[in-house]
Amino acid sequence: MDCSEAREHLSDLNRDRLPAGTAEAVRVHVGACASCAEALRVDAEVRALVRSEAPRYAAPHALRAHIQSLLVESATAQPTPRRFSGWRPWLFAHRWIAGSLAGAAVAVLVVWAGSLRMARDPMSMLATSAVDEHMEYVKETMTHPAADPLAVVRELKARVNYPFEPIFPGDSQEQLITGKVSDLSGKRAATFVYRDGAGRYTTLFLMPEAGIVIPAKGRIPIETFNPYHRVVSGRQFLLWKQGNLACVLVSDLDAAGLASVFLKIRKTL
Repeated sequence: MDCSEAREHLSDLNRDRLPAGTAEAVRVHVGACASCAEALRVDAEVRALVRSEAPRYAAPHALRAHIQSLLVESATAQPTPRRFSGWRPWLFAHRWIAGSLAGAAVAVLVVWAGSLRMARDPMSMLATSAVDEHMEYVKETMTHPAADPLAVVRELKARVNYPFEPIFPGDSQEQLITGKVSDLSGKRAATFVYRDGAGRYTTLFLMPEAGIVIPAKGRIPIETFNPYHRVVSGRQFLLWKQGNLACVLVSDLDAAGLASVFLKIRKTL
């Protein structure tokens, strides 16, 4: 693979969108080409910068899944051929068009109703948005710990208009990788991404607690604390309030690992 071909794939490589064979070929080339390696690094940094500066409004998981299923059904549907004579073809076409429009209207109503249900459940919207953000950060394949965790905190402090210190700076088990500004359910969140030795990520979102109501059901005991817990898309989700902050934790860890990280963060704040 030469440079021109490799550079066509750099962006997709950063987004984990290449077939395994192509991805490996690009990595081999990048490993031997300083110019393409630099281009790959710049692409990752630009994407991270855009993500940190621009708010994102992710569609609820249930809504996306329903739309995708409708598209699949539409693409695979095969109408049964029929023969007509005389004036019947235009009549059949008229009925077919009317039926299709009616079906499309029903589909739109179903999607609209689904989105209304999600809108009535702000906790589901918050959890889905947080997990989607976490999964996007993981795709950025950030692996190196921040050289100066305090510098990460200072930078984020200058970009949000509320206090959130002190912050768990990471330790030998959980290293602080980066800090970002996210948008969760219309709230600007100071965001910290951690990674353990096994390559599992944990994302902490901190935002003003005003307007966030934590359900009484679904809480789990962790020592003397009782954060709200659920599992979304295979990721652990925790929510609790501390001072004037709402704290959201999304993690790839198992229950024991999640409890350990929660305690480190909870006792630092």
